[in-house]
Amino acid sequence: MADVRSTAQTGFEGLVLPADPKIAIVTTIGATGRVSLRVREADAETVGRAMSVDLSGRINTAATSGSLNALRLGPDEWLLLADGERLQEIVSAELAAKAYAAVDVSDRFVGVEIEGPAVEDVLAAGCPLPMGLAAFPVGRATRTLYAKAEVVLWRRAGDRFRIEVGRSFAPYLVGLLATVIRDEAAIGRQATAR
Repeated sequence: MADVRSTAQTGFEGLVLPADPKIAIVTTIGATGRVSLRVREADAETVGRAMSVDLSGRINTAATSGSLNALRLGPDEWLLLADGERLQEIVSAELAAKAYAAVDVSDRFVGVEIEGPAVEDVLAAGCPLPMGLAAFPVGRATRTLYAKAEVVLWRRAGDRFRIEVGRSFAPYLVGLLATVIRDEAAIGRQATAR
């Protein structure tokens, strides 16, 4: 198997990322290795120990160890994110005699972080999930939709989320986020003018 490579291309070349400090700021995630791991839960513990990350958490949660992040998206599915680590090699070595699938999806996805005081409102404009901290706490990670784009949404802090999206949807996502941030700013100006 090939090693996960951190691609230098971001998928956001030529795009202007929206930024309004009163609403939300969007920044790109640097080169990141991504592996889609499918393995039985009993075998996931073995892989987790080898990578020093707990893969036994609840579905739709994230675990972090150093630069490695493991987002549990289903009963037997994780999205592993790491900066320059050789994830597939580790997974292959630990599960050589087991049934599993570890696919390098580094070039399929790109990521952004969005943070700011109105980030929940910006995300709620395109996502059907409740975005409040009680319903979507820090550490929650799930596959969902943002308008018409399938994304993986991960709450990193109270006012900060990471969005993983298919590379071909990056311009659509950025354009939509820019529109929503601009609209939220206009709503704020109207409220202040009253």
